[in-house]
Amino acid sequence: MKKMYMALALLGAAVAAPLAAVASDLSTSEGQLEAYVRMRGDLTGKEVVVDWQATIFAVLPGEKARPILKTYGFNISRMEKQPDGGYHWISREVSYYQDVKTGKLIDKWTNPYTGEVVDVVQVTNDPVNFKFPSPKTYKHQFPWLQHGAVTSMLMDVPLMYPNPLQPEAFPQQSTGATYLASEHFGFFVNTRDLMDDKLTSVPTHYNWFRSGPWLPWMNMGGKPGYLIYSGAGSKLDKWEDVPADVRDYTMQHHPLYRHAPAEYVTPNMTSWLFYKQLKQAEKK
Repeated sequence: MKKMYMALALLGAAVAAPLAAVASDLSTSEGQLEAYVRMRGDLTGKEVVVDWQATIFAVLPGEKARPILKTYGFNISRMEKQPDGGYHWISREVSYYQDVKTGKLIDKWTNPYTGEVVDVVQVTNDPVNFKFPSPKTYKHQFPWLQHGAVTSMLMDVPLMYPNPLQPEAFPQQSTGATYLASEHFGFFVNTRDLMDDKLTSVPTHYNWFRSGPWLPWMNMGGKPGYLIYSGAGSKLDKWEDVPADVRDYTMQHHPLYRHAPAEYVTPNMTSWLFYKQLKQAEKK
């Protein structure tokens, strides 16, 4: 969940659908951005924790999709309003891999296709930031869809860019010169909550689906196949709502992820780039 955020934020203009009956503010660029910020964060700049849990399926040519892992993660963020009316989304996120049967957090994994026991590299992306432009200079129009008491936002984000792990340098870990994946989201909020301008943050639930290449640490480079993630998540009321084992693991191994970053910085971190940096550091 990295470069997708830029696509998610600006995708709406091309696919937006009007609501049947909405508050007048959603007819303006300012209102559209404010509603989106309330759904994804908090207008006051308060830290917001959003979690997800998913089952990861492996798909090989001619074979039935097979569940091989689970994952639980969270993003902790702040929406920082700018003088021009835009927002900076300032965040970091983790996602920890779990045993597919027990749900226990794991640091080692037996690859069912090769029999190799490999070290798991957890997702630790810091930062994951994005700038939402001023509604005075950019026409925000997000793809809200109303279903009576429920309002949703559906977003499909295809991803394609040069793979940080090129095959020549990482023959076991790379799945090709180009990174290909896609992210698919469905956000759901109570229509009454969205229309209540007294709420600076709106309770939100969502589903998340992803298709992508083998993870680098699986050592499946050159082997046909891909991964499908099937998951869901929600905006949590507080950090303590994160499962106890995840909180304990975070405080032991990644304590910075207890809070959002202090300021907006670039560039963003991705799992593939992090893996590359990790391996380069090991060689020094």
